[in-house]
Amino acid sequence: MMRSRCAVMLAGACLLLGCGRKAGSGAAKPFPETNEVSGWNKTGETRTFEAANLWQYIDGDAEKYIQAGVRKTLTADYRYRDSVDAVADTYVMAAPDGARKLFGAEPSVGSQPVSLGDAGRLYGASLVFRKGPYLVRVVAYKESPEVAKALVELARGIEKKLK
Repeated sequence: MMRSRCAVMLAGACLLLGCGRKAGSGAAKPFPETNEVSGWNKTGETRTFEAANLWQYIDGDAEKYIQAGVRKTLTADYRYRDSVDAVADTYVMAAPDGARKLFGAEPSVGSQPVSLGDAGRLYGASLVFRKGPYLVRVVAYKESPEVAKALVELARGIEKKLK
């Protein structure tokens, strides 16, 4: 009797707390795996930084993201056609307004609009877009027209993963 009561209580707690479901499940796996986007290989595990320890990843700029309502940041490294390294960051905000605020703070000078999410900009070797409560930044360590086009394709792959 005691065992079944404990099992019922545990099941109830799981339903209330969402056991087995990851918080922010739309961003639980926001990055395409190797070859999911043509030419791009994911070169490591996705790293996660909660708001409280975001300074470990973007020291000196973390406060701006925290003030905008960042909950966590997910980041992954990529390599394009064995010649260009890149990093992709997905900032999970408390609300779409936070992503809008951060995107709006990005300079538009020298950028081209791209059709991604709610708004996007391409800066040659980097791309930023927002979609709902997410702000995504993809940066390559080499600039060329081919790399810019490839960044857009990787960003589209990330956009598809965001719910």
